[in-house]
Amino acid sequence: MRNDTNHNFDRRDFLRYGSAATISTIFAGCTGNQSSDSTTNDSGDGSPDTDTSDDGSSGSGSGGASFEYVTTVAPSSLDPMKGSDNLETIVLHNVYDPLVYYTDSTPPELQPWLAEDWEVADDGRTYTFNLRSDATFHNGDPVTASDVQYSVQRMMEMQNGFSWMWSGILSPENVTAVDETTVEMVTTEVFAPFLYTLPFLYVVNQEQVEANAASDGNFGEHGDYGTSWLEDNDAGSGPYVLSERERSRQIVIEQNDDWWGSFPDDRYSSVTTEIVQESATAAGRMREGAEMSDQWLPLQTYNDLEGGDDVRVHAKATFNPFYIYMHTQRAPLDDVHVRRAISYAFDYEAALNDVMAGDSDHLQGPLPGAMWSHTEDLPTYEQDFEAAQAELDQSDYSASDLDLNYTYVSGLTTEESMGLLLQSNLQELGGSLTVERAPWSNITEMAANPDTTPDMLAIYLSFSYADPDTFLYPAWHSDSHGSWTSAAWYQNDEVDRLLTEGRRTVAQENRIPIYEEAQRIIAEDAPALFVMNQATRNALSESVQGFQDNGITGYRQTFHRYHQD
Repeated sequence: MRNDTNHNFDRRDFLRYGSAATISTIFAGCTGNQSSDSTTNDSGDGSPDTDTSDDGSSGSGSGGASFEYVTTVAPSSLDPMKGSDNLETIVLHNVYDPLVYYTDSTPPELQPWLAEDWEVADDGRTYTFNLRSDATFHNGDPVTASDVQYSVQRMMEMQNGFSWMWSGILSPENVTAVDETTVEMVTTEVFAPFLYTLPFLYVVNQEQVEANAASDGNFGEHGDYGTSWLEDNDAGSGPYVLSERERSRQIVIEQNDDWWGSFPDDRYSSVTTEIVQESATAAGRMREGAEMSDQWLPLQTYNDLEGGDDVRVHAKATFNPFYIYMHTQRAPLDDVHVRRAISYAFDYEAALNDVMAGDSDHLQGPLPGAMWSHTEDLPTYEQDFEAAQAELDQSDYSASDLDLNYTYVSGLTTEESMGLLLQSNLQELGGSLTVERAPWSNITEMAANPDTTPDMLAIYLSFSYADPDTFLYPAWHSDSHGSWTSAAWYQNDEVDRLLTEGRRTVAQENRIPIYEEAQRIIAEDAPALFVMNQATRNALSESVQGFQDNGITGYRQTFHRYHQD
């Protein structure tokens, strides 16, 4: 198909193009396959392996069944301060413990983890965490406040992985080990979502990492900070121990018998992540008895699997919003009436039922309905050509002035189909739209400058922590301009004020009306087509119990909660 598709597009043709691909596929797919050599968790340097030994190191994998997770992507890193894509986060949060954890509810709540409780001072910046006294690392060492302090230092000095969450918010010098089990963190300013980011701050064993750090590296006296060693070994305290990594082929983790937490009866004592190249191979593994697939398979593949024996497909719309950004600083899209006219022209029913499979939700404004503070009574656009023409009549433009371009990520057929649908809708209104594709790397470069940002850009907004801020601030605050998350170049001083206030207001009940008002203004300004909250799919064996989709990257696969029927 050509980049500049300009023909009319029949609704029935969408059935050929629907897929479940998302922008996260790009992040996962760009990790690249690494050399195929097999390693086991031989920690070396006096650090024991994962088998029970006389020196008190933890045992693993006693009892229980094996779980096979099949995926078409490979991780680029298993270092807890470098990994950040979906598969990496799945492995890391099952091997490493953070201070706090997400529940499996929707929206997820925070629950104590390594920190059994915590306090927030009246200044809204000082957090005191009290650690569990019974948590030990996989080599038997106790988890201490110094390990937490070191983990923050390592994260922020390496500047990889999820470090962006705490950039300008948390500095290593402001983290103090008060005693063996008490940690104090002081943020540079009030940042209300802070606690909700901490499930992505994994705690590592300082002594073990330092003992296995190579002297030559990019981190001064820390050498390579143990990064090479951590690709094939772990320094965690989580429910599973990294047992084997065969690059581009498989990762094996085994139950940590000395974990402070608990496993259900009929638990899975080992989890093998099988990395395959083709979606057809993944589907074949599910038919042969694998327990779970990833979420990146084509929609038709899930449909085929659901029709087979012993496999079910889970589909749920949680936190996967799809926007079509409109460049609000370029004519004619700088006119709010033009943007509203386009919003009324788009066929949302066809998008949800023809492009998709009918299990995604129509977005009401910029925030998914599963997120707390979502406002139900926002202006919501449905296809209405009379309303579209009425909006155009209030603008300085006619339909013939709507000569726009739409850009989507190469290979994402859902985004392409949405563009072709919009093209057909605008032609019916009297305008025109050129549909173009571009690699993800090119799109991030385009969106960095208002002159090169497309008129309209298809984006799945990434979800990180369970807080409205993760969607609203990156997309709609003017401080975020220059990022692909803010490709509308939207500028509204009142929205800026509200989103800043939302970050600086600690109590959730006080934040809700702030975000409700911000959503209302954004919806009225129509800086994007708020198309859908896309359902996320996984194929599962009928025997797997305990899977709950809370919508959080990685935290959907909490293997220690799973058990057999």
